[in-house]
Amino acid sequence: MIIGVLHLKPLPGSPRYSDFNEVIEHAVRNAGKLEEGGVSAILVENYGDFPYLREVGKETVACMTAVIKEIQKEIHIPVGVNVLRNDAIASCAIAKAAGAEFIRVNQAAFPSAAPEGFLEPAAGTLARYMRMIDLKARVYADVNVKHAVHFAAIEDYLENIERTFADAVIVTGKKTGMAPDLAELKKIKEAVEIPVFAGSGINTSNIARFAEYADGFIVGSYFKAGDEIEVEKVEKLCRLARSLKR
Repeated sequence: MIIGVLHLKPLPGSPRYSDFNEVIEHAVRNAGKLEEGGVSAILVENYGDFPYLREVGKETVACMTAVIKEIQKEIHIPVGVNVLRNDAIASCAIAKAAGAEFIRVNQAAFPSAAPEGFLEPAAGTLARYMRMIDLKARVYADVNVKHAVHFAAIEDYLENIERTFADAVIVTGKKTGMAPDLAELKKIKEAVEIPVFAGSGINTSNIARFAEYADGFIVGSYFKAGDEIEVEKVEKLCRLARSLKR
């Protein structure tokens, strides 16, 4: 299973915002390319909004909801949402309004230090908010997420991941485009009973090494040339992933 990441252009309220119609057109076009290439689902992120906030404005929630609704008119695979950086409540609100099937949470348990400041663990607030708004979306939680300094050992994350109510775990490298540590991925896969995704740095050259321990892959930057998805890259990686799981 490959989840393709759709990096949105800068949204209203962010420093590099330009034109909302362009945001929608770009998102719909590239979501179509991901589906055409064979991904199983699409994860929508406000990637263009850097430098990120730990709590986004109402305009971001409204605009991401609108974009996802437009995407859903054109594609027929599940859509998820991740609001950077670690705004799980905003992700939930968008998922509820847009009917997204899953959300990604970068810091579910334990705090970390990131360029945006301290990322607080979201699980407690998230679980209560999901219950309050009756949200049934699946939660995919990062362990030792990229672009952050972690104080808890990987063993601490694993001992507590079930208490976050995560439906799946995501393992990344240290930064975007860097693959996870294979030994760490193996340790996590052996320790948890929920699905494990390799969430960064996966490409045609290394996917075979990770397929033994990953139940799926989350791929973003590898599929892109500039701001556009290259269908050929998507097709090639998806075809290879399917062959490895036979």
